[in-house]
Parts: sequence; C-alpha cells; structure tokens
Amino acid sequence: MTKFGIVAIINLLFIAGCSVGEPVRISANGMVKWSDGHTEGMHVSQTGSSLTFANYSNEVGAPALVIFARIDSARNDNCEYFYVETAVKKRLKVCETGEVTLFNRGKVVKVGHMVKPRY
Repeated sequence: MTKFGIVAIINLLFIAGCSVGEPVRISANGMVKWSDGHTEGMHVSQTGSSLTFANYSNEVGAPALVIFARIDSARNDNCEYFYVETAVKKRLKVCETGEVTLFNRGKVVKVGHMVKPRY
C-alpha cells in the first residue's frame, strides 16, 4: 500500500471514530435547568407516569432515549420517584416544588429545577 493510502485510511478511521450522531429529537413539553447551568428538554406523558429525555451519552450501544417510569409505590411527602427500566439504579426524584434530583447507584449526580408542563 502506498504512503498516501495508509494516511487516507488513518484519517478515515480518525474521522469515523470522532463523529457522534445527533441525539433523537423529542417533542419536549417540559424542561429541567440543572445546577451546572445546562438545560435539558423532556417529554412528560399526559398521565405523568413517564419522563422521556434524549440521550446525549457517547457510550457505544447506548439507547437514543432515556425513559424514566414513575414508581407508584414510592412516594415521600410531595416528591415522586422515577427509574429507568434498563438501568434500575438510575433514579430521578421530582418534587412538587420543582426540585429535581438525579441519582445513580444511590449517589446524587445532578440537581436542578423543573419547569412543569401545562396541559
């Protein structure tokens, strides 16, 4: 193989390895503003039983969407708890005040505030 061919293959592999597909677009009817300043759109089901986020993870094979399902038996004061079926250790606590806490394996990952949807 020529020197040009080897360089072309290396460049192609580098570009392919660095490209990240755009996440799935969701019809957001709510928003979470995280304490780090980032905002993230979400779709809240009409029943309020699920919260859907686009997955911005760069993990290989990661699903395009992250869907949190409400845990009906887990209610504490004015807060509701949600979990991801494919990653049970990932939980979300949403309080009536709008406070949102994201947990992974029992540890706080992010905190923020939710703008509640209106129907």
